[in-house]
Amino acid sequence: MNSPSTGSDHDTPASGPDILIVDDDPGMVQALARVIRPLGRLRFATQGQDALRLMTETPPDLVLLDAQMPGMSGFEVLDAIKRDQRLADIPVIFVTSHAEATFEQTGLEKGAADFIAKPIRPAIVQARVRTQLRLKQANDALKAVAATDRLNLAQALLELRQSHAQLQKTAEELRHANEGLLQFVRISSHDLREPLNTVVQFVRLVEEDHGTDLPPDARHYLKLVRHAGERMRTLLDDVVRYARLQKGHAEPRTAVALDALMAELCDALAAQLSTTGAKLSIEPMPVVSGHASLLSQLFQNLLSNALKFVPPGQAPHIDLTVATEGSMAVITVRDNGIGISAEGMAQLFQPFSRLNLRREFEGSGLGLAISRQIAEAHGGAITVTSESGRGSAFEVRLPLA
Repeated sequence: MNSPSTGSDHDTPASGPDILIVDDDPGMVQALARVIRPLGRLRFATQGQDALRLMTETPPDLVLLDAQMPGMSGFEVLDAIKRDQRLADIPVIFVTSHAEATFEQTGLEKGAADFIAKPIRPAIVQARVRTQLRLKQANDALKAVAATDRLNLAQALLELRQSHAQLQKTAEELRHANEGLLQFVRISSHDLREPLNTVVQFVRLVEEDHGTDLPPDARHYLKLVRHAGERMRTLLDDVVRYARLQKGHAEPRTAVALDALMAELCDALAAQLSTTGAKLSIEPMPVVSGHASLLSQLFQNLLSNALKFVPPGQAPHIDLTVATEGSMAVITVRDNGIGISAEGMAQLFQPFSRLNLRREFEGSGLGLAISRQIAEAHGGAITVTSESGRGSAFEVRLPLA
């Protein structure tokens, strides 16, 4: 479809609801068609008079109507629809770049069923179109059935409307929750970190300056306080990263050479590699499209887990291999650690989920949740195969540069 004027889309299903898109911008017509093509048979018009003619010939099940069109405006088209008894019950969704409350109020008073704001968001468009199609289907069924069945259908329609209202309420609650989460991120980034750093630093100074003068139990208690503070600082860092990823905060992607990134990670983990006696094998890595800092965090989480989750007295063996699947690079991080049970696999990537006791293995329970968020933010994915006691293999899919 290049520049639609009036007619139908021959690539749409031969059956299903009839949807008419009315917009004088061919680009917007194409964008809407791509999103809702799976939902029904599509027809198009770029002028109000043409849209009314198509509706008179064959009434559609739903109209997506541009509110600002030259000549006959969307409001005038809506008025004409509501005056025609055959068309009056057709739901009309306005597609508009105007966000003023008075504009929306005018449309609703004239009989519009819903509004979609430009630039369009595909998930929102599909959800609202589906809702109106379901309401239209229920309304048509209500007209067709015998009077004795109308009460039941009316109740079903009411429940559907209530469900739609609950969905909107839930979306609003989620929006407020996200705003609260961002506020927490701002607080935890500074207000919580500052006193925590002070506690950790002064405990360390007491240990260094007066540790030899203290009895063994006092030195032990100070060590516990310092470790708890450091663990809290790590948890704060992980919560901040997770919240920012959930909100979608990221810089534009660039080409990231994973060879150089892995070399930097080996330097950063040198002490842990040496202490554990680990053997690390890394194949030549590709260049991917992404954010270097986030990808560094992803692979640091996986390597740190591979170094940490090993049976007592066993040296970690870690192999990083690479494969290509179409436009995606598949990097596998394989270890010889304690593995993951079948029960643990179900909750592995859940935030704050811990499969082992803290006294056995330290951690915030956010590392793998963050890693999955990073992979998905890049248009990729992370999966794992494992068996308890036989190690794990994490596969990370990332777009090639």
